[in-house]
Amino acid sequence: MEESKERIRLLFIKLTKRECTREERQELLAWLQENPAPEHLPEVEDLLQQENWPVMPADTANRVFTAIMQQTPSKPVIPLWRRTVFRVAAALVPLVGLAALVLFFYRDKNDKRHFANNTRQVQTIRLEDGTVISLNQRSSLTVSTSPGKNKRREVWLKGEAFFTVIHQAGNPFVVHAASGIDINVLGTAFNVSSIDNNAAVVLNEGSVKVNTSTGDALLLHPGEMADYSASTRMLTRLKVDTLFQTSWRYNLMAFKGESLRTVMQKLGEQYDYEIVFDQEETGELLFTGYIPSDNLQQAIATIEQTFNLKFILQHRIIRVSNKKIL
Repeated sequence: MEESKERIRLLFIKLTKRECTREERQELLAWLQENPAPEHLPEVEDLLQQENWPVMPADTANRVFTAIMQQTPSKPVIPLWRRTVFRVAAALVPLVGLAALVLFFYRDKNDKRHFANNTRQVQTIRLEDGTVISLNQRSSLTVSTSPGKNKRREVWLKGEAFFTVIHQAGNPFVVHAASGIDINVLGTAFNVSSIDNNAAVVLNEGSVKVNTSTGDALLLHPGEMADYSASTRMLTRLKVDTLFQTSWRYNLMAFKGESLRTVMQKLGEQYDYEIVFDQEETGELLFTGYIPSDNLQQAIATIEQTFNLKFILQHRIIRVSNKKIL
């Protein structure tokens, strides 16, 4: 046991010094995937015994992190993050770029995993049953990890996510939305948006049943959306364009007949820019289409070409001008 502990400690140290071979990185990943008990993990004090502890620049740390992730097996990695691991991670943050792990999850004592996407990218979560979940920006998800035989598989959502659920006979899949609705799922693909007091469920394929806390229910068919307002307690069925409703999965922002002012406001919120129109009437132009939510330059180029405009970015401000007056 002591030999194994010493081996792991040395691997961590070699990792920070960029001296790990490919086989050693795989060995370290495999060890972490075995959900080691806290007593088997190296203590921070053990790691800090290194006399000449290296100082790694942030850009180098990011390259190390990327290199490690390229060795990750294709099957889902579900390590058991516990208190001792957090202590190790805290000691290694400036060294191995763990801050780059922007999709953060942990497991609590009630056998639940918690995910939070605080990035500008859509993140993918793969559950052990094969279900795949795309988690939108500024969204969070809690997953029950121990449904047991003939029990429900349950998740709790705040924000927006797209689910591709694997059917299991006798083990229904249930999504609890923060707005007060439950979505009971067979094997299907659907989108759930739960923001403030409103929720929307868009069904791409299969079948889902939407239930509210007041007892109302809707059985959706592909191409339909259930729209629910917690303030009015109204549950409504609508026909929708599923591609338009779920374009965010591809890191796209979708607009249909919306004013350029509204489009730019959303773009500014996405990238943390203030918007200024040189001519107020320019903001009344109507835009229909898609712009990237993860590439500001491409988003700007799309709108410039659509309306023959010129955007100037300076000091966290986007200035919108007509080309002919520049």
